[in-house]
Amino acid sequence: MAVFKTEAIVLKQYDLGEADKIITFYTKDNGKVRAVARGVRKGKNSGLLLPFSYNYLTVYQGKSLDRINQIKNLFSFSPLREDITKMAYASFMAELVEKVGMPADPDKALFSLLLTTYHQLLKAAEKEIKYINITFKARILGLLGLKPELDSCVSCKEKIPVGVRNTLILKQGGLVCDNCYCQEEGKGYQLSGEALQVFKRFFKTGFELSKLKISGKAFNELDSFIDDYMVYHLDIHLKSVGFLNMIKNLG
Repeated sequence: MAVFKTEAIVLKQYDLGEADKIITFYTKDNGKVRAVARGVRKGKNSGLLLPFSYNYLTVYQGKSLDRINQIKNLFSFSPLREDITKMAYASFMAELVEKVGMPADPDKALFSLLLTTYHQLLKAAEKEIKYINITFKARILGLLGLKPELDSCVSCKEKIPVGVRNTLILKQGGLVCDNCYCQEEGKGYQLSGEALQVFKRFFKTGFELSKLKISGKAFNELDSFIDDYMVYHLDIHLKSVGFLNMIKNLG
């Protein structure tokens, strides 16, 4: 039976029988991993396998399901589970990574993004959380090779200067110029020049969240487009979105 050791972040868990749990992790070296934790519901390690926990694992690879042999907690992220707003956002991020992460296909940049973002959430004031979330979503798109075309028309390839209103189309995957745009191509999203400039910054190396400046109107434009773009190009619908939207509305 093969054994591997790796850093891992708990994405979700559910009960198996009377004493066991099946845990889904995103790992640094093995991508997405599902493994059974034997007897954990009656043992002292149950707290190490709560959502968002960052651990070091020793895992036996089975024919049908891997088994956790040893676990060492590196960081619990317990405050993310104790604050309902932060929990809602952290749960959304965990589910998104669970959907896009692939078994036996590690992406260290994706692992690092999730871990870094959880640390940012931990320290964030409530007003900063939505900016952390939108940055996370945009960078997920970049890591998956789904960055929209934000400089040139996707149809005619002509360079498009940033305008007062900028038209992006989901199906086409980015900006279209006025000459190429037609209703038959799909729904057009209008982003202000401010929203488009911020969108471009998300994909730049060394971007610092602390320097993000955006109006409420431009933020809403951009956040709505990114959400619809993700659903269209990833073809995923996340259960956590309903809970997250409820928390946003309460806030």
